[in-house]
Amino acid sequence: MTDEAAVNIAASFNCRKVYKGEFLLKEGQYGDWWGFVYQGLFRSYSYDTEDTEYTNGFFREGSFTCELVSFSGAAVSQTNVVALEDSVILCVNRATLDSLFRDYPNFERFGRLLYEKVLVSYKQRNLFRVRLNARERYLHFIKNEPELIKRVPLKYIASYLSVTDTSLSRIRRNMRQLVG
Repeated sequence: MTDEAAVNIAASFNCRKVYKGEFLLKEGQYGDWWGFVYQGLFRSYSYDTEDTEYTNGFFREGSFTCELVSFSGAAVSQTNVVALEDSVILCVNRATLDSLFRDYPNFERFGRLLYEKVLVSYKQRNLFRVRLNARERYLHFIKNEPELIKRVPLKYIASYLSVTDTSLSRIRRNMRQLVG
């Protein structure tokens, strides 16, 4: 990709400041944008049929975020994305992204590879929740996302791990006893 192409692509993204507690996307809205987290931290979550909240994921600096079903135009979002910290996200809307893909084939390849990475991540997360027990899920999380333990409230980590707050506290207490 030429420097000129890179500059043109970068200029197509809008910089958006999102304050702690502010929604980037709410359930029922269309999420017609791609976003890259430049600074800060977001949490994606949904509700089940009994209105229990489940954390789907966290997006920190360097992360890509997009509500793929909504972005494709198939439906409104069934997820919420909220800032856990004051954050800055670089966004591009669907129409602009389509133009960029058409005008810059290398960028379209980047998009395809990015989608592949996202799909692999979703598949791994589904297997992670099915194949590992609660303690193993927590160990996997702290090994792969150690900085999030300091930045994310434990109730959201518990929700992400599909355990109750009480179960996560017990797991953490048992691990401290084993170590100390």
